[in-house]
Amino acid sequence: MRLLHVTPFYEPCWGYGGMARSSSALCRALAARGHEVTVLTALLEPRSPTQELLGGVRVLRLPGPRWLSRRLVPWPFGMRDVLRRELPSAGVVHLHGVRNGLSATAARLLASAGRSWLLTTHGCYPHHRQHVLLKSVFDRLAARAVLDGAAEVIAVSEAEARDLPRASRVIANGVAACGTPAATARGSGPPRLLFVGSDAPQKRGVLLPSLLAAVPEAELELVGRFQPGFLRRFGASAGRVRARGVLGGEALATAYAEADLLVHPAVGEAFGLAPFEAALAGTAAVVAGGHGCGEWYGRAGGCVVPPDDLTALVSAVTTRLCDSARSAAEARAVAEFATVHLTWERTAQAIECLCREVASRSR
Repeated sequence: MRLLHVTPFYEPCWGYGGMARSSSALCRALAARGHEVTVLTALLEPRSPTQELLGGVRVLRLPGPRWLSRRLVPWPFGMRDVLRRELPSAGVVHLHGVRNGLSATAARLLASAGRSWLLTTHGCYPHHRQHVLLKSVFDRLAARAVLDGAAEVIAVSEAEARDLPRASRVIANGVAACGTPAATARGSGPPRLLFVGSDAPQKRGVLLPSLLAAVPEAELELVGRFQPGFLRRFGASAGRVRARGVLGGEALATAYAEADLLVHPAVGEAFGLAPFEAALAGTAAVVAGGHGCGEWYGRAGGCVVPPDDLTALVSAVTTRLCDSARSAAEARAVAEFATVHLTWERTAQAIECLCREVASRSR
């Protein structure tokens, strides 16, 4: 089957969150199953080629206004011309995300051509208290048409499905090791906590200074995008914090493996890859519940605490730093669950079945 995926974020743009990771892994898994997969995405890294073959996937990257792509939503130049060229050969079109120029443009063109599409929302439908007015305007102008016009909407958890204003199919993300950790063991120094994410409100990085103050023996490593002023929040504890920027591949896998514990207090996470990637690297996590990440991580046998409960977070972190055997057992349980129930092969198979269903309806 010829599949066209339209996503604002694709490899190697790991710093833009889980959509880049999950869309890349899904497309590679579909290609491995014998499908002809083309990805249309935004050119966000200047050194990336505009066209290449990655893991059996044909990737087309379109440039656009950098200020718009980085601050709001990617909206590449020449999108309509490329879509018109690619659509005739595409059996099924799969859009990723609702508030971006690629999905908006593709949905409008598909609707005018009488074509249907699949949509994976990737947890992007709630506004998460960010750019609320702009998102409301964008919803009215374009995003609701992306959502309402889809033949099928895919949610990655039951929690995300409850957030959506229409019925959806729940198909979990797959999970895979992000790389092979370097041959370095955890040191004998202070306990090392790891936070992988950003300073976006839903990631709840605001809890980290209080957590670090309550666990004075620990150090904290930050991986991801953070504003320069974020470190000032830690005050006297800032000397125990190390910001490493965006990591991927072996570097990220090594960061997971070298940590004693991953801290993931995010709320509104539709799935949450980081705790599972950490488990595959042998590191347990403390995850906030109340949404998709806690839903899947708890089901896998990991530690889940109530959202925005600093006391519970501190208690769970302290307990696991003091009991390495318990942490190791939780990491093994989560890793075993992921390797059986959360594989990209399994996810690709479910998406493939849905593609065939939508294609048969269209015919």
